[in-house]
Formats: sequence, structure tokens, C-alpha cells
Amino acid sequence: MSERLALFFDLDRTLWDFERNSLETLKGLYVDCGLAQRGSGGFEGFNAVYQRENAQCWEDYRTGRMKKEVLRSERFRRALKGFGIEDDALAEQMGIQYVERGPHQRHLIPGTLEVLETLRNRGHDIHILTNGFSEVQHIKVENTGIAEWVNHLLTSEELGHLKPARACFDAALEWTGVAAEQAWMIGDDHGADVVGAHQAGWKTVFFNPEGTPEDGSPASATVKELRELLAVLP
Repeated sequence: MSERLALFFDLDRTLWDFERNSLETLKGLYVDCGLAQRGSGGFEGFNAVYQRENAQCWEDYRTGRMKKEVLRSERFRRALKGFGIEDDALAEQMGIQYVERGPHQRHLIPGTLEVLETLRNRGHDIHILTNGFSEVQHIKVENTGIAEWVNHLLTSEELGHLKPARACFDAALEWTGVAAEQAWMIGDDHGADVVGAHQAGWKTVFFNPEGTPEDGSPASATVKELRELLAVLP
């Protein structure tokens, strides 16, 4: 086991600006699929329905009630229906296009590359531990320049378990050769990243740009900006 301090970052909404990248991808699909001529409420209306249905589908995926292959088109089928369009073929097409286009968006959370570079130069090992799908997460890391500063990108698919399961964190340690007492998890999902890692014996930092209150949080620290990590991490 390595004695070097190892930092495990979540990817979406912690390093990769998921909201901004997703919004740009959805706008492109909205135009290219001609939704303005078929539904009502404009892009804002469609996006509101999609965000709601996507969140529910991901919750079903995390809890084992929905498979990856179903999620990709089902979120669009539900969103289209809520927008006044019932078209399973279009939902399937949008699901494929979203996964193909989205990972190539390059917007990062402010400070990402600066912070990763500084932490690596301090001698820390840096890993990414994400519940996102393997094929798209690898594209994001390569396209944004994150890969230069990361030792390993670990996805739940590759590890065989989803955060916050203890088995996911244990598998990450085994994969990287890190001891639990040397591991820190930094992420925006309080349940999956903070509580899950804490229960696995890791130290944690809650990335909380919105300032959402989490009473009784086990996090060692909470930060609103990534640059604050440089003062928080040992």
C-alpha cells in the first residue's frame, strides 16, 4: 500500500461543469431534432421536464431499478412526453446523440486545472472516482486536459459497484494500492461522495458551491470553490 496521500475527485459537477455542458448539448439537440415545431413551452420548458425526468432516472439507476441501456433513452422518452411529444424513435435517437455529443463539451469548474496541477506538484496522487458511464467519462477527462494531472480514472462500471456502496470505495483502494487512512474523497454529492467515503474510512471534503446545508455532515471540510482545497488539504 502506498503511503502517499491520495486524493479521489468526483468528476461531474466537481471538476467537469456538468450543468453548463449538458445545457449546451441539450440546446443543440433541441434545434437539430426540430422540437420547437413539435412541442410547447420553448427550450426552457423542455429543459425543465428533462432535468426532472433525468434526475429520477439516475436515482433509479443508482438504486438498481433501471439499467444503463434503458436510462439513456428513457429519460428522453419521458421528457418528450412531458413536452407533448410521444415518439419512441426520436427518444432513442436523442439518447444516442446526447451520449455522443455531451462528453466533447469542455467546460470545467473554475480552478480545476490550476488546483489539480498544484496538488500534483505537492506530491499527492490524484484519482477520479465517478458513477458516470465509462466510455463518456474517459472522453471528458482526455478532452479537457484533466488527464495530465490524474493517475487513475475509476468508474463504477469498471469497479463493479456504485457510490455510495462501501464496495466501490474498497475496490478503488485495491485498484490504486492506497490505504484507507491515506485516502480523501472530494465531491459535490453529499450522500454518494461524503457519507459513502466516510463510512468506508476515508476523509472527505464536501464541494458545495451552492452552500446547501448538511446538518451533521461527516466531512472534514466544506468548500464553495475548488481553490479553497489548497488551504484545506494537508
